[in-house]
Amino acid sequence: MSVAELFDLGLCCPHCRGQLRESRVPAHRLDCASCAREYPVEYDIPDLRLHPDPYIAMDADRAKGRRLLDESGARDWRGMVDFYYRITDTVPPQQAERFLASLDRGAIRAASTLAAWERLAGGATAEGGTLLEVGCGTGPLLLAAARGRTVVGLDVAFRWLIVCRRRLEERGVRAPLVCANAESLPFREASFDVVASESTIEVTRDQNLAATEAFRVLRPGGRIYLTTPNRWSLGPDPHLGVPAGGWWPQSWLARWAGRRGALPPRRNLLSRVELGGLLHRAGFRRRRYDLPAVPAEQRRALGPMLRAAATAYDGARRTPVTRHVLFFLGPMLMATASKPSATPPPRAPAA
Repeated sequence: MSVAELFDLGLCCPHCRGQLRESRVPAHRLDCASCAREYPVEYDIPDLRLHPDPYIAMDADRAKGRRLLDESGARDWRGMVDFYYRITDTVPPQQAERFLASLDRGAIRAASTLAAWERLAGGATAEGGTLLEVGCGTGPLLLAAARGRTVVGLDVAFRWLIVCRRRLEERGVRAPLVCANAESLPFREASFDVVASESTIEVTRDQNLAATEAFRVLRPGGRIYLTTPNRWSLGPDPHLGVPAGGWWPQSWLARWAGRRGALPPRRNLLSRVELGGLLHRAGFRRRRYDLPAVPAEQRRALGPMLRAAATAYDGARRTPVTRHVLFFLGPMLMATASKPSATPPPRAPAA
């Protein structure tokens, strides 16, 4: 999809919400008519970030994206990811293997997550409309959501959007991709029916602002779909693999990662109560929560110990007593919530 088509979806300047104009001289870019900011466009992906990815500078990120694009003629999307980790010395082999295994299971997990979100939301937004995914990564959720609706992928990492585009092309899916921050979405108010975010809110710079931005770009009656690792999970840490990573002091995690040549994760994990407070402060109503299932196909791909743990978890989430415990100690949290259809009129002053 061309950059011009993004304007029909409400694309605007992330800094001032001003109108953007496309220019190709001397290079492809978008210019803001209001604040005069300029945003580069590379390979039809606008870079509308106000802040860089926390792990890499913007220029270095785009350079890495170009290296990945150079490899796209000889590799499929999975091969591009493998190449990325081989040229990234801040991700040690053991950590890269865990990330790759997660990516391999991503399509199954995304389809299951989308179906669970829609059941939790009552099925009202199951088909049609527009969906913005914040933190689309390599695009598994975009593939699952593309049937019957318009989807847009947004991520702070330009390099991952290059991989995502290749993945979408391999499946014949057309979807615009935008490099931007969750805290400054480059879209006008009321542009989307659904904003979805799978395991992203915990790594944003400002979670309250990210939730408020999702609320802003939703149409009245629109819904937000979220999953996030549980802060108090007793299971393996989603980024480092250590047991109960959310319980560790940040200084301990940083030392543990440093000894293994890895970058410590920059994140703020949420508990069930904290997630509810975040959605409430942003203005969302009809907040509903669930525990994500582990799809049977995903369980079969796990090793014996993890498969047994996943089976036990799936049974526990179906039992009322243990289900309640898992909202506090389980590995993941799921939520949906809605933007009110209309702003209630102000109350008349008391006589």
